[in-house]
Amino acid sequence: GALFRTFRNIVSSGKARSSDIAFYFVHWFVDLAGAETRPLDGCEKFVLRFPLKVLARFMKSFSVVQTLSTTKTETAVLEDYLIESWQQHEPSLGMAPEGEGSIAKMRIV
Repeated sequence: GALFRTFRNIVSSGKARSSDIAFYFVHWFVDLAGAETRPLDGCEKFVLRFPLKVLARFMKSFSVVQTLSTTKTETAVLEDYLIESWQQHEPSLGMAPEGEGSIAKMRIV
């Protein structure tokens, strides 16, 4: 969507590298914890308020997000993320869906 489009425009203009995008996501993630008044509260935020699966998927997304480039659209990056998430799901969901409705099916996971 709009966030990926903005990142792609910045990378395309040469003002940032694709790897800078992953760094931004890491920075944002750490900033979430740092928004708490005490360090322990920041740790508790991730442990108590985020389900482990959500936290793990967010962390795994960094490697996919940094593939955004002048030759790879934001749509292609999202599709790659959905396919990778489907393939890594436990328990196995089998082959990733293809064809009409496949993106909607993969977004459910």
